Amino acid sequence: MLLAVLPAARGSNLVLATAGGSPGWLLGPLRFAGTSAASGPLAGPLFYAGMAAALALYAVAVCRSHDLPARAWVGAIVALHVLFLLAPPLLSQDVFSYIAYARLGATHGLDPYTHTPLAIAGDPVFRYAGSHGARSVYGPVFTLLTYPLAGLGVAGAFWLLKVAAAAASLGVVALVWRAARLLGRDPAPAAAFVGLNPLLLVHAVAGAHNETMVVLVTTAGIVTFLSGRRAAGAAVAAAASGIKASGAIVAPYLVLASRPRARMALLAAVLAGVVVAGIALAGFGTHALDAVGIISSNQGRTSRWSFPYKTAQLLGAVLPGGRLDYRDPVRAVYAAGLAVTVAWTLVRTWRGDDALRMAGWATLAVLVASAWLVPWYILWLLPLAALAADRRLRWLTVALCAWMLPIAVPLGRFGY
Repeated sequence: MLLAVLPAARGSNLVLATAGGSPGWLLGPLRFAGTSAASGPLAGPLFYAGMAAALALYAVAVCRSHDLPARAWVGAIVALHVLFLLAPPLLSQDVFSYIAYARLGATHGLDPYTHTPLAIAGDPVFRYAGSHGARSVYGPVFTLLTYPLAGLGVAGAFWLLKVAAAAASLGVVALVWRAARLLGRDPAPAAAFVGLNPLLLVHAVAGAHNETMVVLVTTAGIVTFLSGRRAAGAAVAAAASGIKASGAIVAPYLVLASRPRARMALLAAVLAGVVVAGIALAGFGTHALDAVGIISSNQGRTSRWSFPYKTAQLLGAVLPGGRLDYRDPVRAVYAAGLAVTVAWTLVRTWRGDDALRMAGWATLAVLVASAWLVPWYILWLLPLAALAADRRLRWLTVALCAWMLPIAVPLGRFGY
Protein backbone atom coordinates (compact mmCIF):
# COMPACT_ATOMS: atom_id res chain seq x y z
CA MET A 1 0.00 0.00 0.00
CA LEU A 2 2.82 2.38 0.83
CA LEU A 3 4.51 1.73 -2.51
CA ALA A 4 1.28 2.67 -4.31
CA VAL A 5 0.24 5.66 -2.21
CA LEU A 6 3.31 7.60 -1.07
CA PRO A 7 4.75 8.37 -4.57
CA ALA A 8 1.55 10.22 -5.60
CA ALA A 9 3.01 13.68 -4.95
CA ARG A 10 3.83 16.72 -7.06
CA GLY A 11 7.22 16.44 -8.75
CA SER A 12 7.60 12.86 -7.58
CA ASN A 13 10.90 11.26 -8.56
CA LEU A 14 9.07 7.93 -8.67
CA VAL A 15 6.54 9.14 -11.25
CA LEU A 16 8.82 9.95 -14.17
CA ALA A 17 6.06 11.65 -16.15
CA THR A 18 5.99 14.49 -13.60
CA ALA A 19 8.91 15.86 -15.62
CA GLY A 20 6.10 17.23 -17.81
CA GLY A 21 4.06 18.55 -14.86
CA SER A 22 2.00 17.18 -11.99
CA PRO A 23 -1.69 17.59 -12.90
CA GLY A 24 -4.26 15.88 -10.70
CA TRP A 25 -5.24 13.40 -13.42
CA LEU A 26 -1.63 12.16 -13.58
CA LEU A 27 -1.15 11.64 -9.84
CA GLY A 28 -4.58 10.06 -9.54
CA PRO A 29 -7.05 9.69 -6.68
CA LEU A 30 -4.37 8.70 -4.16
CA ARG A 31 -2.62 12.06 -4.37
CA PHE A 32 -4.16 13.16 -1.06
CA ALA A 33 -1.79 10.70 0.67
CA GLY A 34 1.35 11.41 -1.37
CA THR A 35 4.41 12.55 0.52
CA SER A 36 6.77 15.38 -0.39
CA ALA A 37 9.64 12.98 0.33
CA ALA A 38 8.83 11.37 -3.02
CA SER A 39 10.48 14.36 -4.71
CA GLY A 40 13.58 14.24 -2.50
CA PRO A 41 16.93 12.46 -2.88
CA LEU A 42 15.90 9.56 -0.64
CA ALA A 43 12.81 8.69 -2.68
CA GLY A 44 14.63 6.12 -4.81
CA PRO A 45 16.52 4.34 -1.99
CA LEU A 46 13.40 4.19 0.21
CA PHE A 47 11.30 2.84 -2.64
CA TYR A 48 13.96 0.24 -3.41
CA ALA A 49 13.97 -0.82 0.25
CA GLY A 50 10.19 -1.10 0.14
CA MET A 51 10.36 -3.23 -3.01
CA ALA A 52 12.93 -5.51 -1.38
CA ALA A 53 10.69 -5.95 1.68
CA ALA A 54 7.68 -6.59 -0.56
CA LEU A 55 9.57 -9.25 -2.53
CA ALA A 56 10.71 -10.99 0.66
CA LEU A 57 7.14 -11.04 2.00
CA TYR A 58 5.92 -12.28 -1.38
CA ALA A 59 8.35 -15.20 -1.17
CA VAL A 60 6.99 -16.06 2.29
CA ALA A 61 3.41 -15.79 1.02
CA VAL A 62 3.90 -18.14 -1.92
CA CYS A 63 5.64 -20.63 0.37
CA ARG A 64 2.60 -20.62 2.67
CA SER A 65 -0.07 -20.41 -0.01
CA HIS A 66 -1.79 -23.53 1.32
CA ASP A 67 -2.36 -21.97 4.75
CA LEU A 68 -5.31 -19.79 3.75
CA PRO A 69 -8.53 -20.51 1.85
CA ALA A 70 -8.66 -19.63 -1.83
CA ARG A 71 -11.01 -16.68 -1.25
CA ALA A 72 -8.34 -14.98 0.89
CA TRP A 73 -5.82 -15.13 -1.95
CA VAL A 74 -8.37 -13.99 -4.51
CA GLY A 75 -9.37 -11.07 -2.29
CA ALA A 76 -5.75 -10.02 -1.77
CA ILE A 77 -4.95 -10.22 -5.48
CA VAL A 78 -8.00 -8.19 -6.52
CA ALA A 79 -7.48 -5.59 -3.77
CA LEU A 80 -3.84 -5.03 -4.69
CA HIS A 81 -4.69 -4.74 -8.37
CA VAL A 82 -7.29 -2.07 -7.61
CA LEU A 83 -4.81 -0.24 -5.38
CA PHE A 84 -2.08 -0.15 -8.03
CA LEU A 85 -4.63 0.74 -10.70
CA LEU A 86 -5.38 3.90 -8.69
CA ALA A 87 -1.66 4.63 -8.17
CA PRO A 88 0.18 7.05 -10.47
CA PRO A 89 2.28 5.63 -13.35
CA LEU A 90 5.29 4.44 -11.39
CA LEU A 91 8.86 4.35 -12.68
CA SER A 92 8.07 4.51 -16.40
CA GLN A 93 6.74 6.80 -19.12
CA ASP A 94 6.01 4.01 -21.59
CA VAL A 95 2.24 4.37 -21.29
CA PHE A 96 2.57 7.90 -22.66
CA SER A 97 4.72 6.57 -25.48
CA TYR A 98 1.81 4.30 -26.42
CA ILE A 99 -0.42 7.37 -26.53
CA ALA A 100 2.19 9.33 -28.49
CA TYR A 101 2.38 6.65 -31.18
CA ALA A 102 -1.42 6.53 -31.34
CA ARG A 103 -1.61 10.29 -31.77
CA LEU A 104 1.19 10.19 -34.35
CA GLY A 105 -0.99 8.04 -36.56
CA ALA A 106 -4.57 8.94 -35.71
CA THR A 107 -4.20 12.67 -35.08
CA HIS A 108 -1.21 13.69 -37.17
CA GLY A 109 -1.32 11.13 -40.01
CA LEU A 110 2.25 9.91 -39.44
CA ASP A 111 3.45 6.30 -39.37
CA PRO A 112 4.71 5.41 -35.84
CA TYR A 113 7.08 2.86 -37.41
CA THR A 114 8.85 5.52 -39.48
CA HIS A 115 8.39 8.62 -37.28
CA THR A 116 9.20 9.34 -33.65
CA PRO A 117 7.41 11.53 -31.10
CA LEU A 118 9.89 14.29 -31.98
CA ALA A 119 7.73 14.86 -35.06
CA ILE A 120 4.87 15.98 -32.80
CA ALA A 121 6.78 18.00 -30.21
CA GLY A 122 3.84 20.41 -29.93
CA ASP A 123 1.34 17.69 -29.06
CA PRO A 124 0.02 17.65 -25.46
CA VAL A 125 1.33 14.11 -24.87
CA PHE A 126 4.93 14.97 -25.76
CA ARG A 127 5.82 16.46 -22.38
CA TYR A 128 4.85 13.24 -20.57
CA ALA A 129 6.23 10.66 -23.01
CA GLY A 130 9.66 9.07 -22.85
CA SER A 131 11.94 7.82 -25.63
CA HIS A 132 11.20 10.85 -27.80
CA GLY A 133 13.61 9.73 -30.49
CA ALA A 134 12.47 6.10 -30.78
CA ARG A 135 10.15 4.60 -33.37
CA SER A 136 7.51 2.15 -32.16
CA VAL A 137 8.69 -1.36 -31.28
CA TYR A 138 5.16 -2.57 -30.48
CA GLY A 139 3.13 -4.96 -32.57
CA PRO A 140 0.81 -3.63 -35.27
CA VAL A 141 -2.33 -5.07 -33.66
CA PHE A 142 -1.62 -3.22 -30.43
CA THR A 143 -0.80 -0.01 -32.30
CA LEU A 144 -4.06 -0.11 -34.26
CA LEU A 145 -6.03 -0.84 -31.10
CA THR A 146 -4.59 2.30 -29.49
CA TYR A 147 -5.57 4.60 -32.36
CA PRO A 148 -9.09 5.29 -30.98
CA LEU A 149 -7.45 6.55 -27.78
CA ALA A 150 -6.23 9.63 -29.63
CA GLY A 151 -9.73 11.13 -29.47
CA LEU A 152 -9.94 10.82 -25.67
CA GLY A 153 -7.22 13.33 -24.86
CA VAL A 154 -4.09 12.46 -22.91
CA ALA A 155 -5.79 12.02 -19.53
CA GLY A 156 -8.62 9.87 -20.88
CA ALA A 157 -6.26 7.69 -22.90
CA PHE A 158 -3.96 7.27 -19.92
CA TRP A 159 -6.68 6.08 -17.56
CA LEU A 160 -8.22 3.78 -20.12
CA LEU A 161 -4.84 2.13 -20.63
CA LYS A 162 -4.44 1.84 -16.85
CA VAL A 163 -7.78 0.07 -16.57
CA ALA A 164 -6.89 -2.18 -19.51
CA ALA A 165 -3.54 -3.14 -17.94
CA ALA A 166 -5.10 -3.98 -14.56
CA ALA A 167 -7.94 -5.92 -16.18
CA ALA A 168 -5.50 -7.84 -18.39
CA SER A 169 -3.32 -8.68 -15.39
CA LEU A 170 -6.34 -10.01 -13.48
CA GLY A 171 -7.25 -11.91 -16.64
CA VAL A 172 -3.83 -13.56 -16.63
CA VAL A 173 -4.35 -14.59 -12.99
CA ALA A 174 -7.79 -16.01 -13.82
CA LEU A 175 -6.38 -17.97 -16.76
CA VAL A 176 -3.54 -19.32 -14.62
CA TRP A 177 -6.18 -20.44 -12.11
CA ARG A 178 -8.05 -22.21 -14.90
CA ALA A 179 -4.88 -23.78 -16.30
CA ALA A 180 -3.90 -25.12 -12.87
CA ARG A 181 -7.30 -26.77 -12.56
CA LEU A 182 -6.90 -28.33 -15.99
CA LEU A 183 -3.55 -29.72 -14.86
CA GLY A 184 -5.19 -31.19 -11.75
CA ARG A 185 -3.42 -28.88 -9.30
CA ASP A 186 -4.48 -26.53 -6.52
CA PRO A 187 -5.02 -23.21 -8.35
CA ALA A 188 -4.47 -20.88 -5.38
CA PRO A 189 -0.63 -21.21 -5.19
CA ALA A 190 -0.28 -20.66 -8.95
CA ALA A 191 -2.59 -17.63 -8.89
CA ALA A 192 -0.78 -16.16 -5.87
CA PHE A 193 2.61 -16.66 -7.52
CA VAL A 194 1.50 -14.48 -10.41
CA GLY A 195 -0.99 -12.04 -8.92
CA LEU A 196 0.93 -11.03 -5.79
CA ASN A 197 4.29 -10.46 -7.47
CA PRO A 198 5.45 -6.94 -6.54
CA LEU A 199 7.18 -6.33 -9.88
CA LEU A 200 3.93 -7.14 -11.66
CA LEU A 201 1.96 -4.76 -9.44
CA VAL A 202 4.41 -1.86 -9.41
CA HIS A 203 5.62 -1.95 -12.99
CA ALA A 204 2.99 -3.71 -15.11
CA VAL A 205 -0.21 -2.59 -13.34
CA ALA A 206 0.73 0.84 -11.96
CA GLY A 207 2.93 1.53 -14.98
CA ALA A 208 0.21 0.31 -17.39
CA HIS A 209 2.62 -1.72 -19.51
CA ASN A 210 1.24 -3.65 -22.46
CA GLU A 211 3.07 -6.77 -21.22
CA THR A 212 -0.15 -7.60 -19.38
CA MET A 213 -2.01 -7.74 -22.70
CA VAL A 214 0.70 -9.79 -24.39
CA VAL A 215 0.75 -12.38 -21.62
CA LEU A 216 -3.06 -12.42 -21.44
CA VAL A 217 -3.17 -13.64 -25.06
CA THR A 218 -0.31 -16.10 -24.50
CA THR A 219 -1.95 -17.55 -21.39
CA ALA A 220 -5.26 -17.80 -23.24
CA GLY A 221 -3.40 -19.92 -25.79
CA ILE A 222 -2.06 -22.14 -23.00
CA VAL A 223 -5.54 -22.65 -21.52
CA THR A 224 -6.95 -23.43 -24.98
CA PHE A 225 -4.14 -25.95 -25.51
CA LEU A 226 -4.73 -27.60 -22.13
CA SER A 227 -8.45 -27.79 -22.89
CA GLY A 228 -7.67 -30.18 -25.73
CA ARG A 229 -7.80 -27.73 -28.65
CA ARG A 230 -4.10 -27.91 -29.32
CA ALA A 231 -3.91 -26.34 -32.77
CA ALA A 232 -6.13 -23.45 -31.67
CA GLY A 233 -3.98 -22.97 -28.58
CA ALA A 234 -0.80 -22.73 -30.64
CA ALA A 235 -2.50 -20.24 -32.99
CA VAL A 236 -3.66 -18.01 -30.12
CA ALA A 237 -0.20 -18.05 -28.55
CA ALA A 238 1.38 -17.12 -31.88
CA ALA A 239 -1.12 -14.29 -32.34
CA ALA A 240 0.30 -12.60 -29.24
CA SER A 241 3.17 -11.39 -31.44
CA GLY A 242 0.70 -8.89 -32.88
CA ILE A 243 0.91 -7.05 -29.58
CA LYS A 244 4.62 -7.56 -28.97
CA ALA A 245 7.19 -9.93 -30.48
CA SER A 246 7.92 -11.56 -27.12
CA GLY A 247 4.43 -13.05 -27.16
CA ALA A 248 5.49 -15.68 -29.70
CA ILE A 249 7.99 -17.45 -27.42
CA VAL A 250 5.54 -20.06 -26.13
CA ALA A 251 3.94 -21.00 -29.47
CA PRO A 252 6.72 -23.35 -30.77
CA TYR A 253 6.52 -25.41 -27.56
CA LEU A 254 2.77 -25.81 -27.91
CA VAL A 255 3.26 -26.87 -31.52
CA LEU A 256 5.81 -29.54 -30.65
CA ALA A 257 3.71 -30.78 -27.74
CA SER A 258 0.75 -31.33 -30.09
CA ARG A 259 2.04 -34.68 -31.36
CA PRO A 260 0.77 -36.59 -33.24
CA ARG A 261 -1.06 -33.59 -34.72
CA ALA A 262 1.93 -31.26 -34.65
CA ARG A 263 1.60 -30.46 -38.35
CA MET A 264 -1.90 -29.12 -37.87
CA ALA A 265 -0.76 -27.06 -34.88
CA LEU A 266 2.17 -25.72 -36.87
CA LEU A 267 -0.13 -24.76 -39.72
CA ALA A 268 -2.47 -22.96 -37.31
CA ALA A 269 0.42 -21.07 -35.68
CA VAL A 270 1.88 -20.09 -39.05
CA LEU A 271 -1.54 -18.93 -40.21
CA ALA A 272 -1.85 -16.75 -37.11
CA GLY A 273 1.58 -15.28 -37.87
CA VAL A 274 0.57 -14.62 -41.46
CA VAL A 275 -2.54 -12.79 -40.26
CA VAL A 276 -0.44 -10.62 -37.94
CA ALA A 277 2.01 -9.90 -40.77
CA GLY A 278 -0.91 -9.07 -43.08
CA ILE A 279 -2.29 -6.60 -40.54
CA ALA A 280 1.16 -5.04 -40.25
CA LEU A 281 1.54 -4.68 -44.01
CA ALA A 282 -1.99 -3.39 -44.54
CA GLY A 283 -1.80 -0.90 -41.71
CA PHE A 284 1.77 0.34 -41.85
CA GLY A 285 3.73 -1.24 -44.71
CA THR A 286 6.91 -3.22 -44.39
CA HIS A 287 8.39 -1.07 -41.61
CA ALA A 288 5.93 -2.53 -39.10
CA LEU A 289 7.38 -6.01 -39.69
CA ASP A 290 10.48 -4.94 -37.76
CA ALA A 291 8.37 -4.81 -34.60
CA VAL A 292 7.04 -8.33 -35.21
CA GLY A 293 10.52 -9.84 -35.47
CA ILE A 294 11.87 -11.71 -32.47
CA ILE A 295 15.08 -9.66 -32.59
CA SER A 296 13.66 -6.21 -32.00
CA SER A 297 15.48 -2.89 -31.99
CA ASN A 298 15.55 -3.02 -28.18
CA GLN A 299 18.55 -5.35 -28.44
CA GLY A 300 20.54 -2.43 -29.81
CA ARG A 301 20.14 -0.83 -26.39
CA THR A 302 21.72 -1.84 -23.11
CA SER A 303 20.43 -1.73 -19.55
CA ARG A 304 22.95 -1.67 -16.73
CA TRP A 305 21.43 -4.67 -14.96
CA SER A 306 21.30 -6.98 -17.93
CA PHE A 307 23.53 -10.01 -17.54
CA PRO A 308 25.58 -9.27 -20.70
CA TYR A 309 26.27 -5.74 -19.42
CA LYS A 310 27.34 -6.91 -15.97
CA THR A 311 29.51 -9.68 -17.46
CA ALA A 312 31.29 -7.25 -19.79
CA GLN A 313 31.67 -4.81 -16.91
CA LEU A 314 33.27 -7.50 -14.75
CA LEU A 315 35.65 -8.56 -17.51
CA GLY A 316 36.60 -4.94 -18.07
CA ALA A 317 37.42 -4.60 -14.37
CA VAL A 318 39.63 -7.69 -14.05
CA LEU A 319 41.17 -7.91 -17.54
CA PRO A 320 42.98 -5.41 -19.76
CA GLY A 321 40.70 -2.99 -21.54
CA GLY A 322 37.25 -1.70 -20.63
CA ARG A 323 33.67 -2.91 -20.72
CA LEU A 324 33.13 -1.84 -24.33
CA ASP A 325 36.05 -4.00 -25.45
CA TYR A 326 34.18 -7.08 -24.24
CA ARG A 327 30.61 -6.05 -25.07
CA ASP A 328 30.24 -7.69 -28.47
CA PRO A 329 32.03 -10.97 -27.59
CA VAL A 330 29.99 -11.27 -24.39
CA ARG A 331 26.75 -10.69 -26.28
CA ALA A 332 27.79 -13.36 -28.78
CA VAL A 333 28.44 -15.86 -25.98
CA TYR A 334 25.06 -15.14 -24.39
CA ALA A 335 23.36 -15.43 -27.78
CA ALA A 336 25.04 -18.80 -28.36
CA GLY A 337 23.97 -19.97 -24.91
CA LEU A 338 20.41 -18.88 -25.64
CA ALA A 339 20.42 -20.74 -28.96
CA VAL A 340 21.65 -23.93 -27.27
CA THR A 341 19.04 -23.61 -24.50
CA VAL A 342 16.19 -23.03 -26.93
CA ALA A 343 17.30 -25.97 -29.10
CA TRP A 344 17.64 -28.23 -26.05
CA THR A 345 14.20 -27.30 -24.67
CA LEU A 346 12.56 -27.74 -28.07
CA VAL A 347 14.07 -31.21 -28.45
CA ARG A 348 12.97 -32.11 -24.92
CA THR A 349 9.45 -30.94 -25.72
CA TRP A 350 9.39 -33.01 -28.92
CA ARG A 351 10.44 -36.06 -26.90
CA GLY A 352 7.51 -35.61 -24.54
CA ASP A 353 8.71 -33.34 -21.74
CA ASP A 354 6.27 -30.80 -20.28
CA ALA A 355 5.87 -28.00 -22.83
CA LEU A 356 5.16 -25.33 -20.19
CA ARG A 357 8.22 -26.30 -18.18
CA MET A 358 10.45 -26.22 -21.25
CA ALA A 359 8.94 -22.90 -22.41
CA GLY A 360 9.59 -21.54 -18.93
CA TRP A 361 13.27 -22.46 -19.06
CA ALA A 362 13.57 -20.97 -22.55
CA THR A 363 11.90 -17.74 -21.40
CA LEU A 364 14.27 -17.54 -18.43
CA ALA A 365 17.17 -17.95 -20.87
CA VAL A 366 15.78 -15.15 -23.07
CA LEU A 367 15.69 -12.80 -20.08
CA VAL A 368 19.20 -13.75 -18.99
CA ALA A 369 20.62 -13.30 -22.50
CA SER A 370 18.78 -10.06 -23.29
CA ALA A 371 20.89 -6.92 -23.48
CA TRP A 372 17.78 -4.87 -22.68
CA LEU A 373 16.35 -6.09 -19.37
CA VAL A 374 13.50 -4.24 -17.69
CA PRO A 375 11.44 -5.43 -14.70
CA TRP A 376 8.06 -5.67 -16.41
CA TYR A 377 9.49 -8.41 -18.66
CA ILE A 378 9.19 -10.76 -15.66
CA LEU A 379 5.54 -11.15 -16.57
CA TRP A 380 6.61 -13.30 -19.56
CA LEU A 381 7.91 -15.87 -17.10
CA LEU A 382 5.49 -15.74 -14.17
CA PRO A 383 2.61 -17.86 -15.60
CA LEU A 384 5.00 -20.48 -16.95
CA ALA A 385 6.87 -20.78 -13.66
CA ALA A 386 3.56 -20.90 -11.78
CA LEU A 387 2.20 -23.75 -13.91
CA ALA A 388 5.36 -25.82 -14.47
CA ALA A 389 5.96 -28.57 -11.92
CA ASP A 390 9.51 -27.36 -11.33
CA ARG A 391 10.53 -25.81 -8.00
CA ARG A 392 13.92 -24.80 -9.40
CA LEU A 393 12.31 -22.74 -12.13
CA ARG A 394 9.98 -21.10 -9.63
CA TRP A 395 12.75 -20.08 -7.24
CA LEU A 396 15.03 -18.93 -10.04
CA THR A 397 12.14 -16.71 -11.13
CA VAL A 398 12.01 -15.20 -7.63
CA ALA A 399 15.80 -14.77 -7.70
CA LEU A 400 15.56 -13.01 -11.06
CA CYS A 401 12.95 -10.68 -9.56
CA ALA A 402 15.44 -9.80 -6.82
CA TRP A 403 18.14 -9.14 -9.42
CA MET A 404 15.82 -6.85 -11.37
CA LEU A 405 14.66 -4.78 -8.38
CA PRO A 406 17.03 -1.83 -8.93
CA ILE A 407 16.09 -1.40 -12.59
CA ALA A 408 14.07 1.76 -13.29
CA VAL A 409 14.22 2.88 -9.66
CA PRO A 410 15.91 6.33 -9.40
CA LEU A 411 19.15 5.26 -7.72
CA GLY A 412 21.58 7.12 -9.96
CA ARG A 413 23.99 4.95 -11.92
CA PHE A 414 23.26 2.04 -9.58
CA GLY A 415 19.67 1.82 -10.77
CA TYR A 416 20.14 2.01 -14.50
